[in-house]
Amino acid sequence: MQSHYNPTEQTWYGESLPSVLNPAAGIGRIVLDVLARSPDRVIQINADTGRQTTCGEMRRRIVRVALHLRRLGYRRGDFVSLACGNGEQVVPVLIGCWVLGLAVNPLAPVFEKADFVHMMKQTQSGLVFCDPANAGVVREAVHEAITHGAQLFAMGPAAEGVHRSVDELLEPIDGEECFRAEYLGDASKLLAMVLCSSGTTGLPKGVCLSHAHFVDGMVFSTDASDGPIFNFSSLFWATGIFAVMTSLLHSRPRVLTSKPYQPDLLLDLIETYRIENLFTPPSYVSTLLAHPRTARADLSSVRQWQLGGSRVPTEMTLRLQKLLPQGHTRSIYGSSEIGFITRNDVTVKPGSVGPLTTNVQCRVLDEDGQPVGVGVAGELVLRHRYMFLGYLHNPEATANALTEDGFFRSGDIGYIDADGSLYVVDRIKDIIKYNNYQVSPSDLECIIQRMDGVKQVCVIGVPAPDGSSDLPMAVVERKVAGGGGGATPLREEDIVRHVEGQVADFKRLRGGVRFVDSFPMTPSGKILRRAVKQMIND
Repeated sequence: MQSHYNPTEQTWYGESLPSVLNPAAGIGRIVLDVLARSPDRVIQINADTGRQTTCGEMRRRIVRVALHLRRLGYRRGDFVSLACGNGEQVVPVLIGCWVLGLAVNPLAPVFEKADFVHMMKQTQSGLVFCDPANAGVVREAVHEAITHGAQLFAMGPAAEGVHRSVDELLEPIDGEECFRAEYLGDASKLLAMVLCSSGTTGLPKGVCLSHAHFVDGMVFSTDASDGPIFNFSSLFWATGIFAVMTSLLHSRPRVLTSKPYQPDLLLDLIETYRIENLFTPPSYVSTLLAHPRTARADLSSVRQWQLGGSRVPTEMTLRLQKLLPQGHTRSIYGSSEIGFITRNDVTVKPGSVGPLTTNVQCRVLDEDGQPVGVGVAGELVLRHRYMFLGYLHNPEATANALTEDGFFRSGDIGYIDADGSLYVVDRIKDIIKYNNYQVSPSDLECIIQRMDGVKQVCVIGVPAPDGSSDLPMAVVERKVAGGGGGATPLREEDIVRHVEGQVADFKRLRGGVRFVDSFPMTPSGKILRRAVKQMIND
């Protein structure tokens, strides 16, 4: 079913459907019930070790985590920081926390200390999980950010400075055989997760999402497939969370790996486990299409291959489609605040991200905030049946993100054609998306501005050569040297090296540095970022 347009309201609507599951019940109760129905079915496959986990075993692990955490004193409303990559025990920990009504803040395991500190200061998590590989930096962040201290658990054996292991939470415990999840109240207001969302103002905001939001989300359709699903995303990414939820709520095996993306690894996983649903950022597909093995790989198991997180060139989807004899590929569109915005179970027009998904509404507004009609571009504002609960401890940002009638301002420019297909053509927001990571320009600008010899700086995103991602580029105006001798001898490599020493890998200046004599400015003295982009393009 395509999106339909109400000309009186000047609003587009996705299909309106009640949820198959009951969003009011809460995630923990629903997941435990679904897992109990097919205890012998495989729900998780660790591709690194070959270990398979059945629904019955997954349910037992979740219950043990919940009971142990309750014994340690954790209660509804407490915050949890989850600084972990993909691993066997991540799902039991996540759902175990949700069974108790704890609010989980997933963090990228590759964060530097400053990124961890920023979010932990907001959540003041009393419980923190990390990987052995990042235990040292997470421990330092906990010490600096969390006022009253926190219990820190490593995913695996006790690690550097972390004396507790998640294995403690998986030990048998009294009451596990007769455990029943407690009803935690109105699930539309019960905080389940705080996702990081970077904006143009600097460091990430915390996007608050309810239990009902996740239960109601219809992600990977089971109409086309009920087989194995896979992506490389950790829980830091919405796509990683939705892959987990699809697996648990629809009893679909989820393949996981802790290894980073490589073309050969992805092809091995598809062929070995007969993957049916995949999500990847377009940068992965770009390297895959250039790999000599891809043309002869067996991709006949794939039913749906979604791409998203940054710009997806039409040519890329068409080239990938030719490799899928039994499936289709397409770009998808979503946001941390709304979730998936367009349907992923349909074939879409080239260049489009498809029709609106179930229970999503959209208006297109001009620069004056007035709705426009069919085929006219403007800012996309969106509403979902279970809207996000605002930004954590930031009522001003929450108010600015919503229209008076409760639509979310996406910051994206797009239009919907007469057939109900959505096209996203630009971004109002200045956020840079590199390989699905969000990079805040002002974050990098603050680092560069402190360098000797820098007068002004503007960080922009420039397209990668293959069009699959944006690359952060610093545009710099140098200070005039003393005595009128021209600009200071600041070099590109000086700036690149300075930034690399202070940021996570995904924030590096992969687009390089450009020097300019002056910047286009507003009358109030602010740099016109869009004019800078145009200047560089020209």
